[in-house]
Amino acid sequence: MTDRIRSTDHADVHECSSFGDGHHVHFIRARKAFDDSDLSVGALVCVLDDTRVELSWDGIRLVFRHHDAAAIARVAHAGGEIGTWVPQWRVLILPGSDPHVPATFTLAAPDHWTECVPERVPALTHVPGR
Repeated sequence: MTDRIRSTDHADVHECSSFGDGHHVHFIRARKAFDDSDLSVGALVCVLDDTRVELSWDGIRLVFRHHDAAAIARVAHAGGEIGTWVPQWRVLILPGSDPHVPATFTLAAPDHWTECVPERVPALTHVPGR
């Protein structure tokens, strides 16, 4: 069985080949985040601008960076602003419009942010064995 995990980064709009924090989610990282979801927290997601995203839960507010925060805003608008934050893998999971195909994003701490590495990447990541 294979889970489909939607990456909402659009290659024609945003060219980046980086799988580092705040960029595309590698399927292994996504799989590990789902496997470790018992270590996650539910978080309110608020997109602040083109690259900054705020997560808040239990009175905690943290700001992270993502290379295409507009993609996070689109998914949050379609599926709700409550996501699952898996801090060990720095992965945010949002339900999106299809509850069977969650969207995943990696988020970077502002002091660990790196610029995009130009090149096209696929828009859909498959997680084998899920």
